[in-house]
Amino acid sequence: MNRTRTLSATATAAAGALMLLAAGCGGGSGEDDDAPRAWIADTYERAGADDRYRDAADRPTAVASEIEGERRPEDRIDSEGMVFLRYDDDIVAVLPHTSGGSEIDIDDYDSGRSRYSSHVGHRWPASQGRSGGDFRGGGPGSGK
Repeated sequence: MNRTRTLSATATAAAGALMLLAAGCGGGSGEDDDAPRAWIADTYERAGADDRYRDAADRPTAVASEIEGERRPEDRIDSEGMVFLRYDDDIVAVLPHTSGGSEIDIDDYDSGRSRYSSHVGHRWPASQGRSGGDFRGGGPGSGK
């Protein structure tokens, strides 16, 4: 009877460990690396298109700090009254709105980097694979 309880407890512990592993460490690219899209959608007013939001009162620096408080970005660039937050696969741009307040634009990394390259291009690499690791050289006679 004790052996059965021990095996049952061991199986339960193993199943729990597997669930934690699947939920929290699944390959290193979890939601914690991405922009807090759901939190932004719940916190700010939708502004027309998908992944565009608005804060009618706060300036971009304040809004960006609120977003950073929810999930810390990999990097932040303040440029000409705008703030750009870089996450693993996303860029959040917080821009001044013409009638006051801020506009929040969430893009995947490559689209956002391309759209705002004049502000972020000097610091953030051009490709999603930011390490440049996929290029293996080339030229005549390579790979033989």
